[in-house]
Amino acid sequence: MKKISFLLKLQNTFTPRQRRYFSMLSICFFLIILTLSFTQCETDDYTGEIEGVCPEVITTDPVNGATNVLTNKVITATFNEIMESETINESTFYVKNGADIVSGQVTYSGITATFTPTSLLDANTVYTATVTRGAMDHMGNYMRNDTTWSFNTGSAPSVILTDPVEGASNVELNKAITADFSTPMNAATVNSTSFLLKQGTTNIAGIVTYLGVKATFTPLLSLLPNEVYTATITNSVEDVAGNPMINDTTWSFATGSLLFVTITDPLNAASDVPTNQTVKATFNKIMNAATINNSTFTLMHGTTPVLGTVSYDGYTAEFESLVDLLPGEEYTATITTGAVDLTNNSLAANYIWKFTTKELLVPVLPEIINTDPIDEATDVALDKVITATFSKTMDPTTINSSTFILRNGSIQVLGFIDYSGVEGTFTPSTLLLPGTVYTATVTTGAKDLEGNALLADSVWGFTTTAPLDQFTVNLSSDPLDGGDTSGGGSFDPGASVTVLAEPNTGYSFDEWTENGMSVSELESYTFVLNANRTLVANYTLDPVGPAGPLGINLRSAADFAILAGAGVTNTGVTTLVTGDVGSFPTATINGLLGSNVNGTLYTVASPIVGTAKTDLTTAFNDAQSRSLDAISLPGQLGGLTLAPGLYVNASTSGISGTGANGILTLDAGGNPNAVWIFKMGSTLITDAGTSIVLAGGAQAKNIYWSVGTSATLGTNSVFYGNILADQSITLTNGVELIGRALTRVASVTLDTNIVTKP
Repeated sequence: MKKISFLLKLQNTFTPRQRRYFSMLSICFFLIILTLSFTQCETDDYTGEIEGVCPEVITTDPVNGATNVLTNKVITATFNEIMESETINESTFYVKNGADIVSGQVTYSGITATFTPTSLLDANTVYTATVTRGAMDHMGNYMRNDTTWSFNTGSAPSVILTDPVEGASNVELNKAITADFSTPMNAATVNSTSFLLKQGTTNIAGIVTYLGVKATFTPLLSLLPNEVYTATITNSVEDVAGNPMINDTTWSFATGSLLFVTITDPLNAASDVPTNQTVKATFNKIMNAATINNSTFTLMHGTTPVLGTVSYDGYTAEFESLVDLLPGEEYTATITTGAVDLTNNSLAANYIWKFTTKELLVPVLPEIINTDPIDEATDVALDKVITATFSKTMDPTTINSSTFILRNGSIQVLGFIDYSGVEGTFTPSTLLLPGTVYTATVTTGAKDLEGNALLADSVWGFTTTAPLDQFTVNLSSDPLDGGDTSGGGSFDPGASVTVLAEPNTGYSFDEWTENGMSVSELESYTFVLNANRTLVANYTLDPVGPAGPLGINLRSAADFAILAGAGVTNTGVTTLVTGDVGSFPTATINGLLGSNVNGTLYTVASPIVGTAKTDLTTAFNDAQSRSLDAISLPGQLGGLTLAPGLYVNASTSGISGTGANGILTLDAGGNPNAVWIFKMGSTLITDAGTSIVLAGGAQAKNIYWSVGTSATLGTNSVFYGNILADQSITLTNGVELIGRALTRVASVTLDTNIVTKP
């Protein structure tokens, strides 16, 4: 209008003819101005001269309310004109899953903006896309309003649009609140219990109606000015097919120009928050960026401030910590009233929310706890299947020919790899070479079900059996006139050999020994030949004095120094066992290696061990059934000297005391075949430092302790004899046992012991 007034004043200075031409020119100019006034963006409320039409979103993909949208969907918004590409970005075009911003990339081409999610969308989830008023066309015109639309990657109903929208301000006091659904709903479920309006914690009375896909809440009284209201549609609402919403839908708005925080990330009371989380607060209005800083946006760990940088863009303030947050800790974020909007409105009060970071989980790395053959094993069979036992269940796909390798020197051996339970096996495709050193390796490519790899490659070696040559079995008698032997000679490797000892009149067979060590108490001794053997049949002159009861025939159980029913556990690295070790039916051997055993260590439920357990049960029942010429067994044996015999009580016995009172003496009276059987109904317990002393030719192999329940030998005690327990046997630290620990049902526990089979 100022331009027109200027032209009218100018006209008064012209001649009449000039005025006629000037009048025609003024009319043309007025028409041009009038045309421009119709074509400019009339509803734009920004200052300055505006030219052209108002930009707006005319189509979206997916459309508002779409369901069954693909999870790999690219979201687009098409405008009615060419936009300024720099204003089409992540702050003006974003997608939300509830209150969470979806990570993605925004691009613009032609008249279409595209949002490409960084990862697949969640299934059966409602998403809301928004193009804000910050989007501007190439003539500088902004959009009239934010454009928001929703879609569903499943068929569950959802709220796709609200009026007022989330964060709206200056809402009319007579406003009816509405919510549009993604699909027609069961009107009976849309009522005053499922559509709520609150001011703070106060419920607002109103009438709820439903038509088409729109629910309407009409307050009975006008809303109060300058207040924040929260509307909620609960997930009790259902569509016409009976499907409920997945989650409640809640949004807030203000009836004045109130400034408030609409949403935070993380949410208040959130848990398992990543330690590298950027803390965000989104406002309902554009803020004065200068007031969003480290004094108005703070993060506290208890009473300690967290150092970080504060930034602001669009409607959102961000606090980024300079270092990762501590795991498993609570943090408090605060937006103070010092944060103001562009018209200097501040928050009504400090906005405070709390969250807890994710606990630090230290993964338990898998390891190989056992191999078969063990490291440095020798005489390994040529048809051996190599086994690696892991500490936890592994990912079977990672146990393969690239992670389980067998080599002969630098040559990789071909084979078949399998995995079951916690065991990986390598079965060579051909027989191994005799007398050859092999190296087995399980690499760090082997991973457990959580993706944790071995800490380092596991490598062990073994040597196969020597080339097939015959071995010899040499036999002799001690004394020479004590008896005869048979069964010796030359045999192929792996042959089963039986040798027989036949005592002469006046002599009794004692045991087979090799290199001074007892190998069997059976006159008929059967073994598998894998080396040259030199065996001595030991005979004893029959005594003339009392020998006590008949001994207990242990049969094949006599080959074992340790025999259990539910596993063997050792906690001492210097434990030394002379004799075979096994357990059946539970074959678990923990902490006991081949280097701890001078004999055969059975790590699987071998039939040999099973037979020995059967023979042990027979021997235990024999001992428990003895009653002939029984002598009362004292509960305290310390300080006593006992002759051969059967000693019986129905409860507990043992050795306690110190000095001479902590010593039990067993005197054979010169009879090396003298037998002691101690039968008790309950436990056998010895105190620390107690001992047994053998006198008069007494031998540990002829002493039998038949225990009704369990036996425990005290720290650093010395004990002689064969313990046949129904339940468990425990050898505490430093115990030396010259005898056998044989239990029928439970386990045998060792701790830095010496156990020698007599």
